[in-house]
Amino acid sequence: MFFDQITGIISFGTCLFILLGSIIISIKTGFIQFRAIPKMIKIILQRKKRKSCDNTISVKKALLTAMSSSIGIGNIVSPIIAIKLGGPGALIGFLLATIFGSAATFAEVTFALKNRTRNKDGSVNGGAMPFIKKALSAKWAKAYAMSALVVVTIWASNQANALADLLQAHNVPNYVTGILLAGSITYILMGGVKRVGEISAKLVPAMLILYISAISWILFKNFGSIGSTIALVFKSAFSYKAMFGAGAGYGLHSALRWGLAKGYYSNVSGLGTASIPHSMSATNSPINQGIVSMTAVYTNGIICFLTGLAVLLPQNAVAASNGIGINVIAQIFTNYFSSVGIVIVAFSGFLFALGTIIGEGFMGSHCFTYSFDKKHLKYYNLGMALLVFLGAMSDVKFLAQITDIFLLPLAIPNMLSLVLLSFKESDVLHPDLSGKEQFMPAEKIPTPEISIPVLPVEIPTEISSEIEKNV
Repeated sequence: MFFDQITGIISFGTCLFILLGSIIISIKTGFIQFRAIPKMIKIILQRKKRKSCDNTISVKKALLTAMSSSIGIGNIVSPIIAIKLGGPGALIGFLLATIFGSAATFAEVTFALKNRTRNKDGSVNGGAMPFIKKALSAKWAKAYAMSALVVVTIWASNQANALADLLQAHNVPNYVTGILLAGSITYILMGGVKRVGEISAKLVPAMLILYISAISWILFKNFGSIGSTIALVFKSAFSYKAMFGAGAGYGLHSALRWGLAKGYYSNVSGLGTASIPHSMSATNSPINQGIVSMTAVYTNGIICFLTGLAVLLPQNAVAASNGIGINVIAQIFTNYFSSVGIVIVAFSGFLFALGTIIGEGFMGSHCFTYSFDKKHLKYYNLGMALLVFLGAMSDVKFLAQITDIFLLPLAIPNMLSLVLLSFKESDVLHPDLSGKEQFMPAEKIPTPEISIPVLPVEIPTEISSEIEKNV
């Protein structure tokens, strides 16, 4: 109980820290999350393709890889947990995490691409580490990479555990799920960023279309109740009793505590990990990639908010009272789609979990190579496969609580660096969206300069004489 209270305090404190930093960044960018929406849509819809070079992927594949890592089973479960523990007003926390978190993600990705470099072997050194090193120090960047490595591997294990529980209800043994996931992640990670991008480009659209279509149909069938349900959300968070009396056991503090926590953990804004796949983008415009990256945060927020509304509908009250996990959505889907509903939830859960494990696995490999020699990467791949297998086989709730502690060394250096750089390089984060900014193309990403000592060379006398004659 005491450990739960400590991790709860750390979790809420981390979220408030991210929210404060995100608000500052929103102001410094002129609320880029709103004014860049037209350009964001234009970039996504344009058909012009930029050829990727070695160790880079296209703009859209970078986006889809980032989306695969943040959109998982947690998007289905998180709003349910938040509502159960924080009341209907918890959805306000998701809205705040989405609106302000999108600005933080824009800043993360923009600075990540602006400061990325190439390693000796030609691979891209990106993510939050280069700009943290620039804003703070190399030690902060190293600490961030190590913490991120721990967090993403635990997140991948959690996804494996959630998927195993879901499939076990359909007579699929946990060890079968574990073996399939471990084998899949090993094969995909060994293919590098190119293979990760290719698979993410196929998984993400499929899982989004399937789940969002199903949840939207449920809301459409209950269109008349949507207005009163949204009113309930705001009343639960901002009514006099909620703000000062915590009526019905809930209050504004409780709503924000669970809404912000689950919201930020779902969209990973302010943690910097989403900037890793974006750093591999074959683009010459960090600003444009930063704008595109906000798509993932908005999509994440839409999924969570729609799921929360479906759970709060009066027509789904009985199903919503039966549990606190994905079984709630499974029951709701069964009520509307009969036996097909279970298939939709199971298949959506499988796609969500697999996509997240792939994305987290790739981000973990990047943090590993930043912290250790790349020649040892094969040990990381094997370790990730083992953790995914064990995650499917065992309860990882304790490990999930540990991640609350490790999120602090992610959020603190990342948000501090973003805020510092937003003041030092304010022109970068406040672009004129009507202009055409140009930065270094992906194939010309700078390689850190290496000083090579010049050793004295003794020239034989006969050669020296010949040189003098010609000169």
